[in-house]
Amino acid sequence: MITSPIPAGLAEPEEAPERKRAVLYIRVSTVKQAEKDDDPEGYSIPAQREAGERKAAQLGADVVDVYIDRGESAKTADRKDFQRMLARIKSQRDVEFVICDKVDRFARNRRDDANTLFELRLAGAQLVSVKENIDDTPAGELLHAIMAGIAEFYSKNLAIEALKGMTQKAMKGGTPGRAPVGYINIRRMTEDGREVRVVAVDPERARHVQWAFEAYASGEYTLMQLTEALRERGLRAVPRRKRPAEPMHLSRVAHMLSNPYYLGYVTFKGATYPGKHQSLITQATFDRVQEVLRERNRAGEKRRLYHHYLKGSIFCGICGYRLGFNRARGMGGVYDYFYCIGRHSKRTVCSAPYLPVAAVERAVEDHWETVELPDDLIARARARLLADIARQREAAGPEIVAARRRVKELTDERRRLARGVVDGSIPGDLAREEHMRIGREREDAEKIMRTAELIARHIERTLAKALELLGRCEEVYRRGGPSTRRLANQFFFYKLLIGRHGEVVAAEVKEAWDTIGSYAQEAPHSEGACSDIHRMVPPTGLEPVTSRLEGGCSIQLS
Repeated sequence: MITSPIPAGLAEPEEAPERKRAVLYIRVSTVKQAEKDDDPEGYSIPAQREAGERKAAQLGADVVDVYIDRGESAKTADRKDFQRMLARIKSQRDVEFVICDKVDRFARNRRDDANTLFELRLAGAQLVSVKENIDDTPAGELLHAIMAGIAEFYSKNLAIEALKGMTQKAMKGGTPGRAPVGYINIRRMTEDGREVRVVAVDPERARHVQWAFEAYASGEYTLMQLTEALRERGLRAVPRRKRPAEPMHLSRVAHMLSNPYYLGYVTFKGATYPGKHQSLITQATFDRVQEVLRERNRAGEKRRLYHHYLKGSIFCGICGYRLGFNRARGMGGVYDYFYCIGRHSKRTVCSAPYLPVAAVERAVEDHWETVELPDDLIARARARLLADIARQREAAGPEIVAARRRVKELTDERRRLARGVVDGSIPGDLAREEHMRIGREREDAEKIMRTAELIARHIERTLAKALELLGRCEEVYRRGGPSTRRLANQFFFYKLLIGRHGEVVAAEVKEAWDTIGSYAQEAPHSEGACSDIHRMVPPTGLEPVTSRLEGGCSIQLS
């Protein structure tokens, strides 16, 4: 085959040079920067993208990928897309340029900056800044080192200034950061037009927090039981951008019970200051909760193996030491008895024998026939109980209304879910999960509503019974269960001294009349009123657990 020669003056066409490849790295420090404007990416991200693409064109490179970290700090290299970018460059080695808007978008830690640059160079890539003239020349490397040092200084100085501001805010009673469950962070405008951030009580969650403190202070709940009860009551953490409203975990409930924020204090960097926010609980309740926490076994919070309602109230009438309770098995049966701790531990020489529990219980019951209340005190207490009954009717309303509202919200949510399945906007697998979740939460809300109504009726009925029994202390004690008897003994007596035959030989009586009198004279809206449905603590009230209600309350004096 004969080929014609290339005409003189015409050069053979050259192949076009292969285009280089680049990736863009974009970072914004806060989620707010990524959410400004109607564009879901805000202002900063598109601006950095456009500037990076222009720089790539100047370098004759094609942008093959873009890596974006939203709301991430550059103080560390532990950023999701940053690490994904590095992994791709090191594994594929197909990128010549890594383009960022500025050095401080890439790193604000000189050590991370140097280590990352070393890894990029090993992979054949070069870092390029849109706004700073850094390259592989000595001058470019010097400028890079200076800019990296400035970025680290800015980051550390900003942290110090922010810490100063948060400390000053805490000292003035403000809340640095997010308020705990039971409160909400809000913004309001001052009279001079300034926007300030404050903390307000969360009307949906605060009542659950108050109930939790009262319930745990009663000693009737372990942390695990309380966590489950709060889930059944419908308490959910405040939803965040990346986390839905979920029930509180046991660790968060434990932290809540130890947090003095609910008393009206702000704790920051180990120091505590009086806060501007409203307290949710009283000092007495908080102290009692801390006492219960200290007494419990944190590892498993197991109750003592053997318990009796007289423990703590009865003492040895011979040596004065406390009487302990034990249970022995033998001869085909189980035997409960009290024993002198002083004798058992050999702290004293005591001849007190082991005492049958039934004999001591009968002796204490008989001793209660000596307890009487003055007539004027009974009259004042009667007036207070009548006020509490009226208040109970009013107080039960919000709890029941809130539960009904939650049931309606979940019903509406289920309808929207059904519409989404029909029109195809919600995938089937997600719909099934949501349907199950809504069903569980609706069942919990209905349970709360039924329980609140039932508890309200029981408390009112119990207060009415209490009116009938005013002044009949011995009858109340005999008809009461273990919890009622324990509270009554602790309220009236410092010590009940038990003789060698199980009889009550002496009693140290508390000045209980002043306490009862103060109750009788309190205003009906007192913090400690037992008839408040929001503060009522199941499962025990005037009577211990007899027939457990759905909500855990069993109050029965008949």
